[in-house]
Amino acid sequence: MKKNKKNTFFLKQQIAPYLFVLPYFAIFAAFSLFPIFYSVFISFHNWDGVSEKVFVGFTNYANILTDARFLKALLNTLLFMAMIIPVQIILGFFMSVVLSNKLMPIKKVYRLLIFLPYLTTPIALGVIFGILFDSNFGMVNYILEFIGIGGIKWTTETVPAKFLVALVTVWRYAGYTAVLFMAGITNINTDLYEACEIDGGNFWKCIRYITIPLLKPVTVFVVITTLIGCFQIFEEPYMIFSAVAGKTVGGPNDSVLTGLWYFYDTAFRHQMRFGYGAAIGMTLFVIIAVISFTANKLLHGKEGK
Repeated sequence: MKKNKKNTFFLKQQIAPYLFVLPYFAIFAAFSLFPIFYSVFISFHNWDGVSEKVFVGFTNYANILTDARFLKALLNTLLFMAMIIPVQIILGFFMSVVLSNKLMPIKKVYRLLIFLPYLTTPIALGVIFGILFDSNFGMVNYILEFIGIGGIKWTTETVPAKFLVALVTVWRYAGYTAVLFMAGITNINTDLYEACEIDGGNFWKCIRYITIPLLKPVTVFVVITTLIGCFQIFEEPYMIFSAVAGKTVGGPNDSVLTGLWYFYDTAFRHQMRFGYGAAIGMTLFVIIAVISFTANKLLHGKEGK
């Protein structure tokens, strides 16, 4: 009897930890794993969400390769990356250096102010910037005309629309980037800066020879996450150009159409093509994974040198 009780006790001890973590894995499987595998499954079908699924094999993926709008969305994403990543990282780094300086007054207030845009809801974002950059009565065009620059059609012309999306994205996420850099700067030993000052180094030399080299791991993380974020741009152009500027998908001439916006419109908005939309989602996932892996290898390679 004692032996049986001991065996039961040890068995309970072995099973108990798994019972505690079981709810998490059950929720994760139901709301994360299952949707992923089901998306892969329906990507090989034609399905509108109501009628029977029709198996089409790799037809959806083959159609993506010749889909002009999807290719345009990828090109727009690459252009957004070129416009957003350098500005956002440089601006975020500059703000982090300034707000980490011991001579900076009321730093906590400024840190809160630069982080607030990141907390802005997409609806408010679309309404505010839609009004500010309206071609007819927007405050931005009013100021530009006052200083002698003609009014710019931000929401109806191709090039200004791209700059508007890039501007809004940088405005929203630069503070978040700065917070990441500030976290890295606070982990740098202050004795290094004191040694730099003793050796005659000025503020910029300390930044160049201490801050920038020691922030390389944080910089790699910021670059990769910003790169992934550019592929996930959706809320900014959607709320400005869809909800405010006439409800046109992709903006003027699809100039601000992104992969995620095209996926949403194909699967849920107008077309209701769940199978093709799932194929677009899987294709975007593969592209993001490949580019992120490549960027990680290149950046870590440079870091090793």
